[in-house]
Amino acid sequence: MTRLAALDLGSNSFHLLVADELPGGRIKRVTTEKVALRLAEPVASTGELGKDARRRAAATFAQLLAHARQAGARRVLAVATEAIRRASDGGRLLDRLASEHGIRVHVLSGMEEGELSLLGMAGAFHLPPGRQVLGLDLGGGSYEVAYGGTGGLVAGASLPLGPARLRSRLVGDPPRLLDRAELHDAALRLLRPVAADVAKAAADGRPPRAVGTAGTIRDLGRLGLALAGGATPDRVRGLVVTRDQLERGYARLVSVSTTERMELPGVSPKRADLLPAGGLVLLATMEAFGLEHLELCDWGLREGVLLDVLGAARVVSGQQAAALA
Repeated sequence: MTRLAALDLGSNSFHLLVADELPGGRIKRVTTEKVALRLAEPVASTGELGKDARRRAAATFAQLLAHARQAGARRVLAVATEAIRRASDGGRLLDRLASEHGIRVHVLSGMEEGELSLLGMAGAFHLPPGRQVLGLDLGGGSYEVAYGGTGGLVAGASLPLGPARLRSRLVGDPPRLLDRAELHDAALRLLRPVAADVAKAAADGRPPRAVGTAGTIRDLGRLGLALAGGATPDRVRGLVVTRDQLERGYARLVSVSTTERMELPGVSPKRADLLPAGGLVLLATMEAFGLEHLELCDWGLREGVLLDVLGAARVVSGQQAAALA
């Protein structure tokens, strides 16, 4: 049994997953670690990471590698997403990581990111061959909307709708109604063509089964469920939140300041300032796709990276894995 690690250099946080390989190309989580860096914010305002963000990113990369070694991982695969792929100085950071650690980071395209997240969600639910879902992965810098299953991506898009990227478009705390309405409309304009493509790809033309991952979606789902049921769920995989519950939760979180929002049930304090923008994008998605329910998932990109390496290797291959001494 091989112990592997996946390092996700995300737009909001860097994430580590250490997992054991199981028979049949499956994996079992051993440990996870996350460090918030908010790289999407300097990239959104200046087009680059900047010296300070590169320094923090390099230190965090080294910290997570050390954690992977401590956890017994033998090999590691590192991928980067929207902030680094968009930053004019992203290459400088990746060259530094390669020089200091001998690890080449795979910069994913938006569609590759969506396909791997979808694969992770399909793996979490043991989706049988031939079954398809709509996977929603709302990251800090981009939003991956992917329709397909274990057999790969059928339709989808990577959209510039990450909440860390959009946060500056909402003025005030709580944000103004006019700004929220404008951002909601802008999101709908981007999402409707994707919804049309997915409808063409779906065999029956009905709204697809939708599954959502990443911290923003999980926080929004937990808040909606907590307000409806009075208790905040600890485990989210397979929990179903309705569109009405999401709308009620969103109305609550935009009625208070960021400081007050941190105290709401299910809300991560480090993400409280991102939820007004993220919630608008999620509600626009429910509207564009005609969704009334959303299943929550705790697996996504990192799990998809390892499942792809152990399976079809459509996006990443075992040759890209670096040995950990």
